[in-house]
Amino acid sequence: MQTKLDYRAVGKDARASFAAHREAIVAIAGFFIFMANWIAGYLAPPLVLDSFDDTAKVIAAFSGYFEANWLVLLPAMLVTMYGSLALYVLTSGRKLAKVGDALVIAAALFPTYLTATILTGWATFAGFLLFIIPGLYLTGRFAVLPAVMAREPALGIMDAVKQTWATTRKCGWAIVILTLFIAVAIRLVSGIAGDAVAGICQAIAGEGGVPIVQAAVSAFFAAVEAVIYVIAVTAVNRQLGAQTARQ
Repeated sequence: MQTKLDYRAVGKDARASFAAHREAIVAIAGFFIFMANWIAGYLAPPLVLDSFDDTAKVIAAFSGYFEANWLVLLPAMLVTMYGSLALYVLTSGRKLAKVGDALVIAAALFPTYLTATILTGWATFAGFLLFIIPGLYLTGRFAVLPAVMAREPALGIMDAVKQTWATTRKCGWAIVILTLFIAVAIRLVSGIAGDAVAGICQAIAGEGGVPIVQAAVSAFFAAVEAVIYVIAVTAVNRQLGAQTARQ
């Protein structure tokens, strides 16, 4: 019988996974996630939203921002997704002869992963339009999709989605709580550090600050969040996958 998600076990598994692959994780995240976000953060102006009260205006603001900066944002997003997928492969438990194998497998899997992400992303977005709650629930249910695909790349899109749905049965909200905790904790620290660095940069260089340094700080925390999220979700998939297999 499937039990509830054990957060302590997830944390223990995630720490062990990071310790086992520390150098490779830092290398992949540093090149594909940190560098991509650093360049994009420096070249594209930050998106500023005055209010989240009007959903239509928020969507329009995001659409306009992406349309104006897609030449920078789209490549950065794709590189970051590829780097994250390589981390999923690396920490999936698969036996890899060398770190480069994770990059090769991720490259072969990327078109399928991208398609599956777009399909589930649209479903989740539609859920957010329905008073947010359905969107949050679907976020939890689809969270382990990349971990499932990384562990079993032979699965097709629909089979991977079905397996993900079965794996997260009864644990959708537990996964949402975990992912929200990670996001809030990292972004709180990121906001404090970013404001501190911005203040120092403005004191040194004037009101404009030092954009390349401030973008680097933001990119660093984006990479940290991505790494923590990947190894946590991979640990969740291992735990729930083992429970499902015992049923």
